[in-house]
Amino acid sequence: MNVMHSTVISFLLFFVVDIQANRNTLRCLDPTTVDYTKDYFPDKVQPKFSKHWDITYHKTYKILSNKFTGTSYALFQCGTVLPTDVAQRVTDTWSVPLQDGIAVTATTQLPQIEQLGLRRQVKGFLGDPQYVSSPCMNKLIEENILVAVNDDMLPSYAQTTNGIPKLQFLQENPEVAILRSSGAGNKTLNWSEFAEEGNIATYEWHKVMGALFNLEYLANEQFEESSSRYDCVSNNAELLLSESVEMSSKPTVLWAYKTWDGFWDVARCDDKYHYYCEYADACSSTLLHSNNGSVPVGSWEPDGFHMTLEEFVEYGKDADHWIIPSYINDLETDYADEWEQLSQFKSIQNGEVYDVQKSGGGPWFEQRLAEYDVVLQDFCEIVGLYDEQTSGRHERMYFRKVYPLADVEPIGSLGTCERSFVDLPWETRASTCELLRPSTSGSRVANSAMALSVAVTIVAFFTLM
Repeated sequence: MNVMHSTVISFLLFFVVDIQANRNTLRCLDPTTVDYTKDYFPDKVQPKFSKHWDITYHKTYKILSNKFTGTSYALFQCGTVLPTDVAQRVTDTWSVPLQDGIAVTATTQLPQIEQLGLRRQVKGFLGDPQYVSSPCMNKLIEENILVAVNDDMLPSYAQTTNGIPKLQFLQENPEVAILRSSGAGNKTLNWSEFAEEGNIATYEWHKVMGALFNLEYLANEQFEESSSRYDCVSNNAELLLSESVEMSSKPTVLWAYKTWDGFWDVARCDDKYHYYCEYADACSSTLLHSNNGSVPVGSWEPDGFHMTLEEFVEYGKDADHWIIPSYINDLETDYADEWEQLSQFKSIQNGEVYDVQKSGGGPWFEQRLAEYDVVLQDFCEIVGLYDEQTSGRHERMYFRKVYPLADVEPIGSLGTCERSFVDLPWETRASTCELLRPSTSGSRVANSAMALSVAVTIVAFFTLM
């Protein structure tokens, strides 16, 4: 970093620290003025729902522990010296806020970075960037700010032939943190949100992302805002069902799609409480789920079974709604061989069939984990238990109506991102939720206005790093 660049950043950072009294510093400290008795991390994060991470604070450094992989990392305030005995006890060390940003190995890691206003801090993508859906991240890829890295740890078919070698990438970004599900060395930081159970617990890794950049305050605010909205929508669904004149029982939902070999994959909730099981319960609906098919899935899921057409028809024909967690082009054409039987489904006759392309194909896989509150709003809207009278109309962002043909909704898109938009803070796509009654378990109050103001403030100087 040249002197002029450093001076500009320091000015911005000092300005931010001044207006954000008692919050974590977003700059490197002057080593000659460090006070090792001072707590440089007044804003802290702690897991409330996640089971696979923890973090402790020690004035000038923090220890992040990944319980799933048994690894730990020392994150020390830039400008301070990490005690030698601490460095020897952990898997790896970084100064924070991260000086060379991060490299991601999965597209699901991108939305949380965007939510924190840190798009330019993503320095590399270890994989094929063609799978990135975010318009603004694609803009950075186009301008070679976010580079594709050929990861030699990936199988040959998954490697990026036009990416730069990983060794070269590490030489150019020696302090980068590479987010990877497993492994150690070469600046690898294990990222295990996939191991959590529950949508809120999974998203709580957002706090870890914030801690890497000393943005605990903003990460906490964004987590509380989304989890509060999630609870609000769920509480309202329960009340709406209890007071409904039209619904004498919970609506039933079929969650299933046709596999590549012609069988039917349906929801399973007994052995593991999958995300879709939680969405159904949170929306006071009944999700059909079973593991009683007669077709073994394969060695990758030895206890799993798919259904034959006959089994599937008997299983799903009476469901009120059908969500297909896959891509549909034309329902009657895609399922032409089975249409005679499927056309008798209650969900089809009532025009209640959806796929996951309301924002396009990629966002369902890339953004769903970070927009779990939006998915819940979509789900509750489909089953007719979303409060539009008080909270206002919700426009679905993930589930797209695919039947009847006259009412098919177009495949959506996230749009484009102009260069000037790259550094703008993330704007949630969730609808406002007004609680119809107080939650019996208490509410998590979010100050969304403060969270947005902090996001706007930090963007300026992180842009220049």
